[in-house]
Amino acid sequence: MKDVYLVESVRTGIAKAGNKSWFMNLRADDMSALVMNEVIRRAGLEERKDQIDDIIWGGTALMKDMGANIGRYAGIMAGLPYSVSGCTVDRFCASGVQSIAYAIASIGMGWMDMIVAGGVQHMTHIPMGTGSEHNPRLGEFCDPKMIFMGYTAEMVARKYEISREKQDRFAAESHAKADEATRRGMFKDEILPITVEILTEEGQRKKIVVACDQGIRPGTTAEELAKLKPAFMQDERATVTAGNSSQINDAAACVLVASKEKCKELGLRPKMRLVDYVVVGVDPAYMGIGPAVAIPKLLKKTGMGKEEIGLWEINEAFASQALYCVETLGIENHPFLNPRGSGISLGHPLGCTGARIATTLMHEMPYYGIKYAVESMCVGHGQGVAALWEWVG
Repeated sequence: MKDVYLVESVRTGIAKAGNKSWFMNLRADDMSALVMNEVIRRAGLEERKDQIDDIIWGGTALMKDMGANIGRYAGIMAGLPYSVSGCTVDRFCASGVQSIAYAIASIGMGWMDMIVAGGVQHMTHIPMGTGSEHNPRLGEFCDPKMIFMGYTAEMVARKYEISREKQDRFAAESHAKADEATRRGMFKDEILPITVEILTEEGQRKKIVVACDQGIRPGTTAEELAKLKPAFMQDERATVTAGNSSQINDAAACVLVASKEKCKELGLRPKMRLVDYVVVGVDPAYMGIGPAVAIPKLLKKTGMGKEEIGLWEINEAFASQALYCVETLGIENHPFLNPRGSGISLGHPLGCTGARIATTLMHEMPYYGIKYAVESMCVGHGQGVAALWEWVG
């Protein structure tokens, strides 16, 4: 197997999906093309684009401006040579990191030498559930309500007794961390500023520069969140609200993956190495427990103990599932657990999220002096992924 590295990364700001999204008038393929070009620029390869072998791009709900094999389509829109091929990967919430893993595997096997990988999601243009036609026989095989992610979050909260108070407190802490990181400029280097046109509340067209994340709510408190009504179930046991759930979002993130030999040839600086990667399946009705199953499998495979992991990025799809996972793993008090916020505060643009986390890690690890970090997330319909990253920069 060849040695393979992540050498550059970049992301957009994360817009809050809906009629006030900063990216309302920016297509998913155009957004993808922007970060592809930026990662190439940062690597100093503007005149060597022909050296890229392939694009592996993640996303889910692949239709409209997310459709037409967006990996290939966006590469053409980015002005890459026609010789640079492209494909699209859909593993729901893990599509972005799965695309990176496939890129690393392809290079490691010697099939290619350099790949652009990442992911995108535009939940304003393609809301969750658009175009889905679930098999009416699904209930013969699993709880058919598992197609509703909020339902699975409630199921986790009830089975594992994750209280509303704990969920709200966890959500407030996520916003506090993201707000502090934003105020201190910690996301500045990883975000590509993009000029877009929005419609003001007065109906006027206005150009703005998006260089931060739209959904962070400074000053959010658990007491304020406690006033919100449950969003997905309405009985007396319901605890999952819009406030302690991840947002729905629009964003893209991109990394450049290259072999050791290609790095030497082109003068690229290796920064991160994927030590190992695992995917697991769990009961779809309890989708959110995925990281609590995937991470132990990852650590066992690598022979590493929890104490050797310096930083944990575990996506917050819902506070209930994130709390269950970190408490089960015994890392709830780790000083570098989602240190700059996560899905609840930054947002969870599904197919982009795994690549967004990898991008954030590329900036977090040297800042905090971290050697090993774990990226993990739950995945729709009962899956979990976990990646162990090593800083080599």
